[in-house]
Amino acid sequence: MFMQKVDRNAIYTVLFRSGVMFAERAPQKMHPEEELKHLTNLQVIKTLQSLKSRGYVSEQTAWRHFYWCLNNEGIEYLRGYLHMPTEVVPTTLQRRNEPVRMSRTSEDPRSRGPREGKERDDRTMYRRTERPNETDKTGNVGAGTANVEFRGGFGRGRK
Repeated sequence: MFMQKVDRNAIYTVLFRSGVMFAERAPQKMHPEEELKHLTNLQVIKTLQSLKSRGYVSEQTAWRHFYWCLNNEGIEYLRGYLHMPTEVVPTTLQRRNEPVRMSRTSEDPRSRGPREGKERDDRTMYRRTERPNETDKTGNVGAGTANVEFRGGFGRGRK
């Protein structure tokens, strides 16, 4: 498919910056990406199919959408094609800066620490049984732990 170099460079730039790209399987629709609003989905699909055939992206399809992920060979190819320095990497390969989590104090009502007081006692009382030899319900869970009791007179066959 014939395409202007400016449009192909725009697609490659968006792909390199994010590392992934998608397109709906509606060829006449315009692409929703902000930098590619002037291109149709057909142009984006055909450009990325070209990269896929050369082994630079991997393609996934789901319902009416195509999804492409840039692999290591594709990163090297686009870095050379777009004349990018080696320090620039796609956002999929950048490490996220995890926000520093502040520890919550016990005065905070949303505190998720160990619960104390009445709530904790209610939970332990719920798990206890009335029988002296069985103290915890959690130990009595599973197949074969209950006493099997056969009582006649239930079900079919009894008139």
